[in-house]
Amino acid sequence: MFAVGGYQLIGGLYLGWGIGANNAANIFGTAVATRAIRYGLAVVLMAIFVFVGSLAEGPGVFLSGSATFAEGGCLTLALIATLAAAASINLVTYLALPTSTSQAAIGAYMGVAVASVGWQAVEWGKFSRMTVGWVFSPLVGLVLCILLIKILGPLLNRTVKTALARDRLFKVLFILFGCYAAYTLGANNVVVTTVAYYDGGMFGLSGSGSAAFWAAAIGGAGMALGALTYGRKVMITIGKKITPLSPFTALIVLLVHSMTLHFFTWLNIPVSSTHAVVGAVVGVGLLHGVETINRITLVKIFVSWIATPAVAGLLAWAVAAVLF
Repeated sequence: MFAVGGYQLIGGLYLGWGIGANNAANIFGTAVATRAIRYGLAVVLMAIFVFVGSLAEGPGVFLSGSATFAEGGCLTLALIATLAAAASINLVTYLALPTSTSQAAIGAYMGVAVASVGWQAVEWGKFSRMTVGWVFSPLVGLVLCILLIKILGPLLNRTVKTALARDRLFKVLFILFGCYAAYTLGANNVVVTTVAYYDGGMFGLSGSGSAAFWAAAIGGAGMALGALTYGRKVMITIGKKITPLSPFTALIVLLVHSMTLHFFTWLNIPVSSTHAVVGAVVGVGLLHGVETINRITLVKIFVSWIATPAVAGLLAWAVAAVLF
């Protein structure tokens, strides 16, 4: 078997970096685009709370076993899968497109499993459960966003009269909801960064609390670093290029994203942060009129959702097939 030294974990860190970089837009993209808060403050808060969420609730998703859908655990395969997923995420982030980072990771894990063992290595029941989450998370985001705008909009107009008071309220809420959103991203998505290393025993006996904690800590650190270093480009796409957002609708998008991710975290299902936020933004566009939605940008995003996991899976499969 192809042997790899103790540096296998670089793949998990790189994958975490890519997830943090691409998903920073989902957390604070709308706030930065509407000038509610500065970019520098946004990424610092993102880094802190994505790490806190990873440590606080991430270990529970590792221990549930819901994200483990391929039999066995090999650190060489883990390295191949995480590097393939991270490379595909890095490419779409460079193109300023939000993508499903969790799907990219799952696609890569499937690729190495099939190449090394065969189709029977995939636990299709767990994969189907994840797929249901991926399909429904944007729909949940869209419907919830429309409902909250219709309910909270009139309430805001009645209770906050002046523009200055509203501006101050929005800034406070953007920070609070943004921190919550970063927390839920870490809690939900950290598992895909290091689950293969966790299953392979790198952090200790799989199923132990200490192993789950260290797996979540390493993955969370990678996500925090990605947000700090490479999150700006995709923020513009989320915040400005799908449909025009006011500070109020941007705030609702942020809240809906967080609620959706936290709901699926309670179900121990890693879902796409991007699916949730894009679903919510499209909900805003539908309220304002279909003509306000930038269809070209939306099509590019949908294509990236399909292409990223496919590319990651094929790349991981090709490398694993050569080495095993």
